Amino acid sequence: MRIYDAVPENLTIFHEFFRDWLLPVQLRHGARLIGRWQTDDDRVVAVWEYDDRDTYERIQRDVRADPDCHRAQAHRQTLPTLFTTRDEVFMHAAPQLDHPT
Repeated sequence: MRIYDAVPENLTIFHEFFRDWLLPVQLRHGARLIGRWQTDDDRVVAVWEYDDRDTYERIQRDVRADPDCHRAQAHRQTLPTLFTTRDEVFMHAAPQLDHPT
């Protein structure tokens, strides 16, 4: 899960940059986006699914080596500040809970 503290006045640009420049590269290399949300306090939360940590690291390495990723980062330098902090948290499936009927 990645959590960004977005710059409120640049949220539209942030979402467009992600959708148009970053997401296609990540998907091409096997990343699976579960969902992306914007909170009321202008954070952006993205949840990704990977088979395991090794798969995550391989995909990230491949994404970083992709020429389209380099082009995206060069384009990002032309944009205003999109976020002030980024947190990354790794999660694992919790045991299933039995629901009373």
